[in-house]
Amino acid sequence: MLDFDTVQTALEKLGANVDAAEAHGSLCGLLLDNSDMATWLKHSLDDLPEVGDVLATEKLTDLKQLFEHSREQLNTEDLSLELLLPDEVDDLGVRLLGLATWCQGFLYAIGVTGLANRSELDQLSQECLSDLLEISKLDYHSEAGEESEQQYVEIVEHVRMSVFMLNEALNPVMPAPSLQ
Repeated sequence: MLDFDTVQTALEKLGANVDAAEAHGSLCGLLLDNSDMATWLKHSLDDLPEVGDVLATEKLTDLKQLFEHSREQLNTEDLSLELLLPDEVDDLGVRLLGLATWCQGFLYAIGVTGLANRSELDQLSQECLSDLLEISKLDYHSEAGEESEQQYVEIVEHVRMSVFMLNEALNPVMPAPSLQ
């Protein structure tokens, strides 16, 4: 998967109205509704680039790679989805802010697609959305320390698992037919 800085640069060059974490969050939320790349770009960029703009085409290729990779990861059985967040070398506050904006992007996409109002969402799915809402309000002025780092890792894992649970609730895998 592309790293955070590569996606951030691509978005900046394309005049995005979101950062890389929020864009990836909205991408994952839109993918739960099986949205296409054009829909995601419409929500992430102020304007689509001009046809023939070579630099924009290169940056769009990066975003297409992120789109395809995220769609693949979201639908694998090995639960390998990676959230696009600031790197581990970044300050904990920067990473917490990135996680909060990732959740904001995800919830935005869930809202614009109307997925939050769908009848398929059971109590557990509603709790996942509620948790993501709370995480989107994280205080990113926390002091770094071993305990804070561990809590951050646990929260990221909770977000990942919440996304998978929501995906399963909205897009259940069809059981394999029995061989009789």
